[in-house]
Amino acid sequence: MFTLIVQNKYGQRLELTHNPAYTVYQIEGLDPPDAQINTTHNAGYDGSVFNSAYEKDRTITITMKIESPAEPNRIALYRYLKTKFPVRLFYKNGMRDVYIDGFVQSMQIGFFQIKQTIQIVIFCPKSNLSGAVSSAQELYSTNALFEFPFSINESEPIPFSEIVTGLEKSIINAGDLETGVMITIDAIGTVVNPKIYNVDDGTFMILDITMQAGDSITINTRQGEKSVTLHRGGTDINLIGNMQRNSTWFILQPGDNIFTTAADDGAENMMIVFTVIDQYQGV
Repeated sequence: MFTLIVQNKYGQRLELTHNPAYTVYQIEGLDPPDAQINTTHNAGYDGSVFNSAYEKDRTITITMKIESPAEPNRIALYRYLKTKFPVRLFYKNGMRDVYIDGFVQSMQIGFFQIKQTIQIVIFCPKSNLSGAVSSAQELYSTNALFEFPFSINESEPIPFSEIVTGLEKSIINAGDLETGVMITIDAIGTVVNPKIYNVDDGTFMILDITMQAGDSITINTRQGEKSVTLHRGGTDINLIGNMQRNSTWFILQPGDNIFTTAADDGAENMMIVFTVIDQYQGV
């Protein structure tokens, strides 16, 4: 058994499975995406030399029947699946609860069949599936929450000073693939040059800035979204130029990733939240 839900850009959702108005009988494109392998052929040698590889775009095709009354049930789909508009697909089975963002590429409808069928093609520029979010409010934003130094409820952030500074803690990537991370640093007092270290691979990010009480810094290391932003007094300031030399955009490996934090002064005034969106190749 599986569940399929579509969500439009306004956050409105429609479940296509377990819905008497529709019968979904085929979904293509949920398997791992194809890869493009680039090689070079050398004269006089058999075979080729590997250069690079990348995953291709994902296309998901949903085929289903529209149950009676066909016309109102068909028209209801247009509210959630508009050609060229963004859509988020949620898919859940016995092992995976994931989503993917895409655009409605086409809708082909068998208007004159005894029982109308519809085929919906959704083009997904980012090929990997992500761990599902818990509320529509988080549409097109961050999702699964892991708070430093350990996972806690989103509504109860713990100041770093209430734990013990300098401890190494595990941030878990429960997906199949490497992924970036969203890190939020909130200052409850003065913090001089906040520092975050990945203990496993020795990488770090150090920001040359003095944070004031009420400041918040958001670090996003996800592919295609990399940014470092200071939120101060209602103004957003780009801090990429404040990254210390040799700072690295963190990549989380599947499983445990050990981090620790520090600052030149005021480390006890930092509250740090790690937000991880697990990535999967298929279901």
